[in-house]
Amino acid sequence: MTEIANDTEALTFDVFEFQVNGNTVLNNPAIEEAIYPYMGEKKTIQDVEQARSALEKVYQEAGYLTVSVSIPQQEVNQGVVRLLVTEGKVDRLQVVDAQYHTLSEIKSRTPQFAEGSVPHFPTAQKELGTLNRNQNRQVTPVLRPGKSPGTVEIDLQVKDKLPLHANVELNDRYSPNTTELRLNAGVKYENLFQKDHSLGLNLQVSPEDTNEVKVFSGTYVIPRLNGDYFAAYAVVSDSNIAAVGDINVIGKGYILGARYIHPLPLSDGFYHSLTFGADYKEFKETLFLPTTDPASTGPLTSKTPISYWATSLGYDTNIQSAYGQTQTSIVLNMAPRLMGNTNAEFDLKRDNAKANFFYLRADAKHLYTFATGWALQGKVAGQLASDPLISTEQFSIGGVESVRGYLESSRLGDSGISGSVELRTPSLAKAFKQYQFADYIKDMYAYTFIDTGRVRVKSAAGLEPFYELYSAGLGFKLKTTTGWFSYLDYAQAMNDAPQVEHGDYRLHFRVGYEW
Repeated sequence: MTEIANDTEALTFDVFEFQVNGNTVLNNPAIEEAIYPYMGEKKTIQDVEQARSALEKVYQEAGYLTVSVSIPQQEVNQGVVRLLVTEGKVDRLQVVDAQYHTLSEIKSRTPQFAEGSVPHFPTAQKELGTLNRNQNRQVTPVLRPGKSPGTVEIDLQVKDKLPLHANVELNDRYSPNTTELRLNAGVKYENLFQKDHSLGLNLQVSPEDTNEVKVFSGTYVIPRLNGDYFAAYAVVSDSNIAAVGDINVIGKGYILGARYIHPLPLSDGFYHSLTFGADYKEFKETLFLPTTDPASTGPLTSKTPISYWATSLGYDTNIQSAYGQTQTSIVLNMAPRLMGNTNAEFDLKRDNAKANFFYLRADAKHLYTFATGWALQGKVAGQLASDPLISTEQFSIGGVESVRGYLESSRLGDSGISGSVELRTPSLAKAFKQYQFADYIKDMYAYTFIDTGRVRVKSAAGLEPFYELYSAGLGFKLKTTTGWFSYLDYAQAMNDAPQVEHGDYRLHFRVGYEW
């Protein structure tokens, strides 16, 4: 018989079994693997200490950071040594400083910190990550020893703000044969029912002639506790939309859609997700075609209504590294005929268009910031289709987000590609630091750019099979800490397009306020 105590001198004794008391979170194989090397004849207290340390390390590596292992005072009989596991349960959980989010909801979404539980910190970190995805709330845990020995108390410190946001913007993103100005407004509330549900409503109109463009849209987003998202949206359009040439299209329609977003396992600096989507689209359009018949009392008309289902599967990535930030997206779009789509509607809309269409769309963007503060950004987007597509599914080039210097969606094609290279200056806010208003500058820089785009139209009788756009220019971006923003792009077009001739200059602008 050997006695083990804190002041035990170096003695040898046999250890044929470690009796581990107090464990509820680790499985037996993990415990046995940790302590087995320290069993045998003629062991010392140092061997027992190493076994204790090894077992505690297993708990730590498994993510149970509040667990400790000790060697209680004991007598070693028949080679049996006892180790005591103190699992550090949560004695008290408090939510501190929350103003716009209920305490019960925050507690319910962090079950690893529930009172009486032994926190598994990797899981707790995921729970906090899900909570902190909401831009209106940041939750930070603070741990301290509990009043009862071997327990912990946790404060969830909350910094939150009113989850209501709104924006208004005036720009000149107009398409051919329409008035120039567009007014956008939106409002969003991001904590409905205290469940982080989000409801957003948006409106776009052409203020100079509201009969030209009126688009209403709404989005509802439901986050799930596992990090997934479900989104439903609706778009209602009552617009006069001008097409290329002398053919004008007047249309009303709507889109109903749903998306399910599933984030995939994360790694350092690499985020990716899958998106599953379904849409129902219905458009009622009338084409007004010019006529040279002197007996005609007006233009010829052709009604081309269409309704159809479409599905999509997307994969998105966001990579952050020493080489900058890279974002990519690839989406497979398809419309299986089994969903009720009919070839007659599609063929009426466009010759040889098929109800069971299929095309691939992708885009990528990379931003690299040099040590000097200068930054270089490259963007590319493209679409590949095997058959003619109706206009609502075609790839467009021209406009602020594509090829600057041209009107929005100046050219459409079934397949196409666009690209842009942009060189940005360091922040210009430093140049105004001696002025009082410099404190209100959040982001300000200038840039120069080159844009290009090319689309291909399949089976387009009488039209060129390819259209190309090129431009170059300068730009300026300003965002303030109070919510005001302004974007300016001044570009020169390098070839002809609807309402644009080679060499023309165009100023694109966006000004607005968001809070």
